Amino acid sequence: MPVRRGHVAPQNTFLDTIIRKFDGQSRKFIIANARVENCAIIFCNDGFCGMCGYTRAEIMQKPCTCDFLYGPQTKKGAIAQIAQALLGSEDRKVEIIFYKKDGRVSMCTCIVVLGVRLISS
Repeated sequence: MPVRRGHVAPQNTFLDTIIRKFDGQSRKFIIANARVENCAIIFCNDGFCGMCGYTRAEIMQKPCTCDFLYGPQTKKGAIAQIAQALLGSEDRKVEIIFYKKDGRVSMCTCIVVLGVRLISS
């Protein structure tokens, strides 16, 4: 079985299926481990890295709330909605302002689906 770079979870066919499905749709996404305290990111695809300007190594193991992408214009209400969706395992779609690594602003649609977070810019 090929090794996936940027994938720090044990091999899991469920995760592999999600990755293949969403990668094929040109979506930007992360996958996090809900069983650890900070819901650490265990996978991010190339689209997500390109959108935010960070490398996989810089993103891995950060909290899935993506607080490293927040800035002065990121609305607290949007942050709260994402946190609530992640804690309650409920689906939610949130418009949020993220900041790229270089400081540029990016309006994104963040979709939390039972712990799968999809981001569109």
